[in-house]
Amino acid sequence: MGAAKLQPLLQASFRNLVPAAIADATGNLPRSSRKLLHGPHFRDDLVDALRWAEGEIQVASERMTWTGDPRAERTTRQLQQIRASLNQARPEEADRRRTQHRGSAGHQVDTDSAATARLWLRRAFPEHFQQLLDQEYAAAQLQPRAARPEAADVFDAIEWGCGEGFLFATMTPAVHALLGKSPLAVRNAVADDARQQDERNVELRHPLLLRRWRTALDELAEMTAPLAGASSPSVLGPLTTDLDAMPRQAAFAVLGARRFLVAVQQRTAENTRTARHYAQTITEREQDEPDHQAHRRVFDQALHRLADEHPDAYDHIRHRLRPFESGPGCLDAAALNSNQRGTLKRQVLAELVPPPAVPPAPHLAATTTLPRPAVSAMHPMATH
Repeated sequence: MGAAKLQPLLQASFRNLVPAAIADATGNLPRSSRKLLHGPHFRDDLVDALRWAEGEIQVASERMTWTGDPRAERTTRQLQQIRASLNQARPEEADRRRTQHRGSAGHQVDTDSAATARLWLRRAFPEHFQQLLDQEYAAAQLQPRAARPEAADVFDAIEWGCGEGFLFATMTPAVHALLGKSPLAVRNAVADDARQQDERNVELRHPLLLRRWRTALDELAEMTAPLAGASSPSVLGPLTTDLDAMPRQAAFAVLGARRFLVAVQQRTAENTRTARHYAQTITEREQDEPDHQAHRRVFDQALHRLADEHPDAYDHIRHRLRPFESGPGCLDAAALNSNQRGTLKRQVLAELVPPPAVPPAPHLAATTTLPRPAVSAMHPMATH
């Protein structure tokens, strides 16, 4: 099928995307259609489709092998081709995210040793920084913005962005209804959504429901993994259950649980991608605000003043960051990943901020007379 006919079908249904992804993996897709599938409109959905196809074909292969279906060998070969395609698509997806991140303001700070040192210095001297920031706002005759609350996770950031108007999502009656439902009712809705791969419960994709969607997906994965004989809630793994030793109905229940877990894992990946997209949108729209640059300048000036007033501490941070630089003042993100960065930051802050002094233990004055213990009536003191 040519690209012109394929595009509306792919846009109409995720179910249509799966056979296209399988055909691409097995070398049965025309070149024009393959170019469409790997283009900007479908490449992220392609990874989702391949993930789901991998699980579906794996379970089908397991079922065929168990039942002696003659198609088992061909299906197993198809599974290997899908996995090869997925192994190629995953790094490409990661590369796209890295490329996108490199162009962001956050990445520019992450790789700038001096900027990183100033931000860490702010954590070491928060009260002094706040004083300097207030002074800079007064000098600029600019009203300080309300402090953005610390986000514990991406869902906090998304919900804050909704409240601030950076995400435009309609509060439909269906969304209101889901927000008011019990955790069990939401989990049932999420389970139904996972079972219907051809459909999408669009309300679950609402920014204010992403957290509940993810919580329900995690619960479903935890509940299903033991029934499916999975390696873990996030990894299906090979079938280790001896289906021949089970009643036929119970064996099919295991295979059904494995299929369902695959669907839940695909939806979990979709939830992650949706959350990442929302968070990026919030950041971009926040930076597009008319007064964003003015506030940014005030903040940066306060940071520079803080570094000027704490030169020894600033130099210490730069010294600790230097082993991770790929060039003068340029941090190597590969040498200092997010986990290593967090660990180093905690170590450096502990070095800059000494632990609170322990008050000295009270001591008795030299003139203090200790009370004499009472003499027991049962054991009078000896007399001479």
